[in-house]
Amino acid sequence: MAIKDILKDVLKHTHSLGIFDSVKVTGSVESTEIETVDADKTVILKGETHNPYPDFVDSTVGLSRMSVLQGNLQYPGFDDDTGSIKVVTQERNGENVPVEVEFGSSDGTTANYRFMSAEVINQQLKAIKFKGAEFDLNIVPSDKNLKDLNYFNSVLGQFESNFSPKTNGTDLWFHIGDGVSDRTKILISNDIDGSLKGDWKWPLDIVLRIIRLSDTGKCVLSINDEGLLQIIVDSGMAKYTYLLPAKS
Repeated sequence: MAIKDILKDVLKHTHSLGIFDSVKVTGSVESTEIETVDADKTVILKGETHNPYPDFVDSTVGLSRMSVLQGNLQYPGFDDDTGSIKVVTQERNGENVPVEVEFGSSDGTTANYRFMSAEVINQQLKAIKFKGAEFDLNIVPSDKNLKDLNYFNSVLGQFESNFSPKTNGTDLWFHIGDGVSDRTKILISNDIDGSLKGDWKWPLDIVLRIIRLSDTGKCVLSINDEGLLQIIVDSGMAKYTYLLPAKS
């Protein structure tokens, strides 16, 4: 797993959503973990690569100014087979720690992207604790689900930004809008095992952005009746778990 591949994967599942300002990457010999939360704490992300990335073992770094990192990764001279992308380390307190990513092209063009230090990113993103949860519903969104939700989000989104999942027997419906205004309900599944009684709401646009990340088709959406929605997206390189506390 090349450094450019893992960085592209992390940016796709964080920066591309447009809600995260910074990301913490923590490495060990067992795994490389990715954590972040948006300013409003609408979405908490905890990710883990399927294989540890060697340059981050026993280190913590922060990614900020992610548009700069993405721009460097997309530059053809750095991204093609003749370019080079590597992590540069520096000795601090007797240990070699990652400090930046160095980019180079065959014609001599270079760029350097600086990591946030462990001290700074740990201050910005406090430890994200999640002990796990039991979920009442687990579904794999279909292409039709995504098309229908995208369509009605474009119709109602400027007036109603949230959706509310409701169950009726084995049917799961997503409701947009309420009884005193414009509204629609969309059938998500007619074969669920579980039920919801709470009147929970989540931001539809953000949920759709996350689901769209699953170009491999490996996406599971889970809801519990205590007001937590979880979306797991497996990119093939890493598993990203998005946690969205409900709006009551």
